[in-house]
Amino acid sequence: MVIARVSQDSLAETPIGCEKPPKLFGVSRMGTSPVVSVVIPAYNAGAYVHAAIESCLRQSLVDIEVLVVDDGSIDDTASVVRRCTSDSRVRLIELGVNRGVSAARNAALGHATGVWIANLDADDSMTDDRLSVLVAAATRTGADLLHDDLFLVREGDTDPYATLTESTGSPVSVISSVDLNRLIDCEVGGSSRYRLGLTRPIFRRAFIEAHNIRFDPTVRVGEDFLFYLECVLAGATWLQIPSAHYRYLQRAGSATSASQVSTLEAKLRTCTRVLARPTLRPSERASLSRYQCNLVSLLAYQRVVEPAKAGDVGRAFGAAFRNPRFMPRLCREIPEVLRRRWALYVRHDTHALDMLPSPSASTAKPARSDVDRMKIATSLGVPTAR
Repeated sequence: MVIARVSQDSLAETPIGCEKPPKLFGVSRMGTSPVVSVVIPAYNAGAYVHAAIESCLRQSLVDIEVLVVDDGSIDDTASVVRRCTSDSRVRLIELGVNRGVSAARNAALGHATGVWIANLDADDSMTDDRLSVLVAAATRTGADLLHDDLFLVREGDTDPYATLTESTGSPVSVISSVDLNRLIDCEVGGSSRYRLGLTRPIFRRAFIEAHNIRFDPTVRVGEDFLFYLECVLAGATWLQIPSAHYRYLQRAGSATSASQVSTLEAKLRTCTRVLARPTLRPSERASLSRYQCNLVSLLAYQRVVEPAKAGDVGRAFGAAFRNPRFMPRLCREIPEVLRRRWALYVRHDTHALDMLPSPSASTAKPARSDVDRMKIATSLGVPTAR
């Protein structure tokens, strides 16, 4: 095993408070670039990261590199990954201190050499054919970003209970495009229940390098949307294929279960900053202004709801009094709140309050089987692993 120190210039930012420079474990690839660089940020993910790495190493597309960034974990994450570096395609980058998922991904991007970048969360995994299917589809269509559907799996289960499109009632049967309006509509509080921010597109490394796009290190939750926003504003061609190849693990205490207030505040700051750009086209400015108004309204709502859920009634009433937008937003949210409470208390659906609840009994269907997935992929003219 080769152990090399990472130079300060090779990272987007120097870790604050880190006495030792980050370390890179594994053999740096020489010669031609791999087709895909898989980026896995990991923080206290020792119980999950081995499965994530194994799903990469099982890919039918073998010409890959796997960059795992240990973001200052205090468990055995680093040692688990270090054992995986016996496969020369796996490398471990240790940051030394916890800097957040955005900084971790940026650190990996500084070392990535692949034509395509694929982000994978440390507690998620991929079907064996995912990278071959996505790369083939993106190459054939000329996409800069391309994503698939997600299999939704609850912790403790082995089989998915639905796909993202099924769970959100947003079926896709053909290749479709993602533009600024759709990206905004698919945000929390938007007109669509589909969540583009949960998807994990592959993207051309040359595109983000040409436009100097990186993840915002000040944002620790919801960073994906902001990254995608920059790509769309830079003119990226973003496509979606209907088949699912990504296994998304839903577990209690994950980032997507965290407080919404800080995330919404960060998104509002970014939206306001982007709106100040003089280069925006009128249509882009109109879409972003609509998004900004939605964020302000949703933030007013969450500033009341979160302390109320925590039992801090005084702070909740104070927030409601200071936020005149709360009541109009509450009226908008009441139908969804009642629907979830009905499912929880009447139907006894213990997952009714999940961010991505199960499809209703009347519309629920089994998640697509491997056979269905291969049929869809074949219809798109891309290869699949059998």
